[in-house]
Amino acid sequence: MRRILPLSLFLVRDLFLSLSGVVVPAAGLTFYLIAFRYGMDQAQFTTVAGVVLGAIGLLTALLLAGRAGRASFFPFVARLHHRGELLVAIIVASVAVTCVVAVLITAAALLRHQLSLDWPSALWIVLTWLALWILTAALALPLSGLTSREGSHLLAYVLVTAVLVANDRRWLLEQNGLPWLSRAITLLLWPTTTLLAQASAGVHDRLYFLALAATLGYALILFVLALELFEHKDLIWAE
Repeated sequence: MRRILPLSLFLVRDLFLSLSGVVVPAAGLTFYLIAFRYGMDQAQFTTVAGVVLGAIGLLTALLLAGRAGRASFFPFVARLHHRGELLVAIIVASVAVTCVVAVLITAAALLRHQLSLDWPSALWIVLTWLALWILTAALALPLSGLTSREGSHLLAYVLVTAVLVANDRRWLLEQNGLPWLSRAITLLLWPTTTLLAQASAGVHDRLYFLALAATLGYALILFVLALELFEHKDLIWAE
């Protein structure tokens, strides 16, 4: 942990000293200006803001991984005791940046009376969002060129896109005799959809914690997959 925190700070500093660092605050500002124009209640805030901020976290992790994938960064990787430390640092940095963006957006909305929260139940949002942001940051790792082996990140993009499109068109799958595929997509996305649904309804029972654990389990699986790809990757003769 003594190496991961300084490495995370270095990654964040490197990102925001580059032109690509403008993307993250610009995305957060754009979301704030659009989403809070007519105000938002706690249920909407939990789901809508959680998903959008998760997407910002995914984008942040991709940008961080892209910066870490430069040849000038490889001497830092060589000095690490384990390559997985870099992947953990990317997740920590991404979640930290997303938290800062979330705090700024929430504070601005509260100060301008564009958001209504019920205390202390609103504190559950923090736990829900953290699990979601850890998942999106972990998802960014196999999607990045940093861990890609033989174009595996392109396949990952195809799979993620296919799942999202299929989920949006589940009714079409059922009409075309593919109800099993619709059920499979529903089961695959059950942890995140249930987590957000329970949090939005203010229900924090066994089902909520089961969905929370499953979401973190997904993140662990994605991290292990990315680590397996990155562990023995030849960084000198990268693709």
